[in-house]
Amino acid sequence: MSNRLKRALVTAARGAAVILLLGAFRMARGASLAGLAPWAVGWAVIFAAITWYTWWFYGDSPKALALQAKAEAKRAQRLGS
Repeated sequence: MSNRLKRALVTAARGAAVILLLGAFRMARGASLAGLAPWAVGWAVIFAAITWYTWWFYGDSPKALALQAKAEAKRAQRLGS
């Protein structure tokens, strides 16, 4: 699994956990589902944006792609010879 995918999944899981824990806390204090839904949707949008930014930030840089191509070429040369 790529570093990019791992980081994005961890970020999404953290966001989901925070929303669930805070939702459970609010429900324990007497909040209704109708009052909880807009709040949870708002936080879900915020965490979706954070997850998207994490996905974008950990994308493959040109330098990383060049190093991967160089390693693949070396490996192909070693196996081919």
